[in-house]
Amino acid sequence: MSIKVVDEQEFRLFIEKLASAYEVVAPVKKRGEHVFKRIFDVGEVDLEYVTTILPPKKYLLPPSDGLIKLKKNGEFEEVKPEAQRRVLLGVHSCDLNALMILDRVFLDHFKLPQYVERRRSLLTVALTCLNPSPTCFCASMGTGPSPDQGYDLLITKISAGYLLEVGSENGEGLIRIASGRQGGKKDLEEKCKLIGEALKLFKKKIDDVSGLPELFERNLEHDVWKKLGEIDLACGQCVMSCPTCYCFDVSDQLSLDGSESIRVKEWDACFTLEFSEVALGGNFRRDRAARLRQFIGHNLGWGGGVQYPELGGRTKCVGCGRCIRVCPVHIDLTEVVKTLRSG
Repeated sequence: MSIKVVDEQEFRLFIEKLASAYEVVAPVKKRGEHVFKRIFDVGEVDLEYVTTILPPKKYLLPPSDGLIKLKKNGEFEEVKPEAQRRVLLGVHSCDLNALMILDRVFLDHFKLPQYVERRRSLLTVALTCLNPSPTCFCASMGTGPSPDQGYDLLITKISAGYLLEVGSENGEGLIRIASGRQGGKKDLEEKCKLIGEALKLFKKKIDDVSGLPELFERNLEHDVWKKLGEIDLACGQCVMSCPTCYCFDVSDQLSLDGSESIRVKEWDACFTLEFSEVALGGNFRRDRAARLRQFIGHNLGWGGGVQYPELGGRTKCVGCGRCIRVCPVHIDLTEVVKTLRSG
């Protein structure tokens, strides 16, 4: 696979060329935080970001997504997803791994037409993360700080500018539009050194990720669930910010004149009381402790490789740390694992 080194000016021109051919979505600073959004000016791109508020999954699984339009005369039509040729630029390894997990769910197991269409139109330009957030623990989960698969092109900030590495046939097409020199052994060695230094910056970790599903299965009645359930607010911010959570609800929304309705698929959260409601007022997870256990247990226990063998035992959690970062009462998945390990 090809590698190339581009300086700052060449990199800027590279993004401009991408934006002329594709819809480019990249990390952009907004009110002191970062978000993924479509760029119209290369100056908006900020690759020095730590993490974004929401993960880039929103471009494959939008918070609200139309499925079917129903008309008053009984006719209906499927809502076709937008199919822009899109480049996701500057995605960190944790979020890239999250997309790979979503692929297993919505490309392989439960083929979702809207997801399939958008995924086919998406190119990924990953970014080696050299400045992890204090809440990140992707290194523990084997999903960062730099990816080894799943990208079309990988960029790494080095002293000479940016190192571009191709990861797919589509990536070969992308790197051809970049000016610059051929990359070499020294550039790759510098990249490895930078990754080594980044690994020393992680403050959160799970010491041992082996046997996590069994650990959670053995501790369904552990006191930690009750204690955390008493402080948890069930606000659902952890679920909304999770790059691999994919639960949804479906509703019919009627137009103001009553001429048609649209069936909409919307993000849902296992933290809400209504999520587990069934007929006649029953609820499988009426207690917040049970809902908390479901979220953490699904991410580190009975989700991921337990549900989908092709994930090779990897957990649903990719260690992006967003759930820890946004939790108003500071519930920390890595601390929960420590507590369960301690008995």
